[in-house]
Amino acid sequence: MRNDPTDVPAAFPLIALVAGLAIPLVSPWLAIAGLLLVSLRVRAAFFAALGIFLSLQLQTRLGREHTAFDAVDPERFITLEAPLERDWAQRDESFLLRASRFTANGIAFETPVAIYARFPPREIAMEATLRAEGFLRRNERGEYTLGVKSPELLSYEGVLPRWHPAAWNRALANSLERHAREPSDELADEVALAQALVLGRGERLSEELKDSFRGGGTYHLLVFSGLQIAFAAGLLALLLRWLHAPRAADWLLLAFALLAPLFIGPTASVSRASTGIGLYALSRICKRPTSVENLWCVAALMRLILEPGDLTSASFHLTYAGAGALMFIGRQLRVKPIAYVVAAEVAIAPLTLFHFHQYALGGALLTFVMAPLIFAMLVLSALAAAFPPLLHAIGWLHRLCTMLNALGFSGWLAAPTLAALIGGAALALLSIALLRGRTRAVALIAALLIPTLAAVLRSRQTVDAPTVTFFDIGQGDAILLRTKSHAVLVDGGRGDRILPLLADRGIRRLDAVVLSHAHPDHCEGTAHAVAGVDVGTIWISPRRFHGECAGLVLEAARAPIRLARDGDTFNLGDIQLTAHIAETRFRRAPENNASIVLRAEMGGRSFLLTGDIEKEAELYLSDHDLRADVLKVAHHGSRTSTSGTLLDNVNPRLAVISCGRRNLFGHPHPSVLEALDERRIRTWRTDRDGTIDVEVRQRRLYVRSGLD
Repeated sequence: MRNDPTDVPAAFPLIALVAGLAIPLVSPWLAIAGLLLVSLRVRAAFFAALGIFLSLQLQTRLGREHTAFDAVDPERFITLEAPLERDWAQRDESFLLRASRFTANGIAFETPVAIYARFPPREIAMEATLRAEGFLRRNERGEYTLGVKSPELLSYEGVLPRWHPAAWNRALANSLERHAREPSDELADEVALAQALVLGRGERLSEELKDSFRGGGTYHLLVFSGLQIAFAAGLLALLLRWLHAPRAADWLLLAFALLAPLFIGPTASVSRASTGIGLYALSRICKRPTSVENLWCVAALMRLILEPGDLTSASFHLTYAGAGALMFIGRQLRVKPIAYVVAAEVAIAPLTLFHFHQYALGGALLTFVMAPLIFAMLVLSALAAAFPPLLHAIGWLHRLCTMLNALGFSGWLAAPTLAALIGGAALALLSIALLRGRTRAVALIAALLIPTLAAVLRSRQTVDAPTVTFFDIGQGDAILLRTKSHAVLVDGGRGDRILPLLADRGIRRLDAVVLSHAHPDHCEGTAHAVAGVDVGTIWISPRRFHGECAGLVLEAARAPIRLARDGDTFNLGDIQLTAHIAETRFRRAPENNASIVLRAEMGGRSFLLTGDIEKEAELYLSDHDLRADVLKVAHHGSRTSTSGTLLDNVNPRLAVISCGRRNLFGHPHPSVLEALDERRIRTWRTDRDGTIDVEVRQRRLYVRSGLD
């Protein structure tokens, strides 16, 4: 490799490998065609063939794992074993532990798993392995999860060898953990920051703390990543060179690159940073110096060869896009400080929009400003295990970081289309390979603006006809009613997944939000929607509106709140809403039976949205006019709902069931499906069909579905 900063000979092999990895995901025939196209360059053809081979191998392994998972009886406990690489993190009323791989009933899965405990688990000392029994599931995102119901079904086994770097990490984490158990718990955030910055353990970070850094666009500074690796490696190299031992510095950098992943754990960001530093050290040891730009390509090439699944990883994209932008754009423009900020913003924006639907304007500038503060916190955190009073200094720096993060401007926007992202990335890689200097920098900016502009245009989309969207939100309800000029959200599902779904449909304002009842699978997302989108008014049920989730909605509300009463109407242009509520108390399932039942008329057709009412409320409302063309089946298709009385009263043509794939409750129940089938009501399900759009055109109903 030549030491010419404008020449990047490793770019063509990188492009060929990326193409080879991506092509089989589309079609095996395209894989053959792609191989023929790049065969004009022998080296590129080799890496394209290697990429195709690695991609097919990855798909074969995942296929074997899916087959093994499908053979697992969903109604029986399985025994799972996984390495203890992280700590437990509290999630609401449960506890979460993540592992990079696991074994289920003796079958090895080289895939991450999330283990949930419904009780406070025993603290991890120096044990090496977790053993648990429970139901193995795959959630809506394709991630493996295991739920553990009892402490008797969870145990730790084995002991980490004292010589292993992971044992040193665990010992330091336990040492810091003691300072977070003071009666006042006043050092909890400081301990969490120290563990995250030095040990790569971010499990104790509070949601408020993480939201502060996300809002400023600086969350990448908070987690252990290439920044810490680069700081530590740079200090070691400078120290030894100051002692006039440059050769020892190169060997120490290589040793550091090998030890860092063992100490922190097999996280992708640490592995990528270590690969880059190790290659740099090797180039110096072998007396084959290279440019930083070429090293960037080689490091990405090596990482994809070792972990081909990283091709679709958000952290891989952000790591290499951010570093590449600084080298290929920032260094080539004249006004250096501004150029680096512009380069980082242009490269990171489309990726954060695609993966997270979020933007944080000014995040790159804040990163440059806060990097010295994070470095100081890193040094103090490294010393805090031996000198605990330093934790207070970390707290002071954290408060300063919080003030700076408040200057950032963040929000939600539609994700760019996959075609726009791939097109922009392909043009960017070709610019790196074919162009030089300032011309390359300008071409890169133009290429990277393509997906961002696509996201902006997508955020302005509207609907041509009245449409009701039943979101594939997992085990929960989230329904959007739209016309050209108005939008109403009925429930928001669980978690914050509703905000990206709204952003992708260009929803910047909701005329109304209706919360059927305050159960988390309807209410959590509603709180996020109310906080993240401009809302005109909020409808809530006057009965049984209490609990933690109800409090979140009230706390987030910035719009007038209206208590819905039986028979209340609300007109928004082409949308006419009528609320029906059982005005009595039920002994059984009182919260579900207190749900707002909403009848919506749009485009000359009617929709009945039933929340989670059960047979008692259905019977009570039997004297109401509930006739509708489309029925949202109550309570996710539970056998306690959707009685014959309701079906006869509504007499729908279509039915939609909102439920999660392989959910723990067995929804929808066979008896409900049978009742719908007997009446020849065509039924759509979010667990099977994905997100469902029902469009009304000239009084005709058109249904389409697909995965979000």
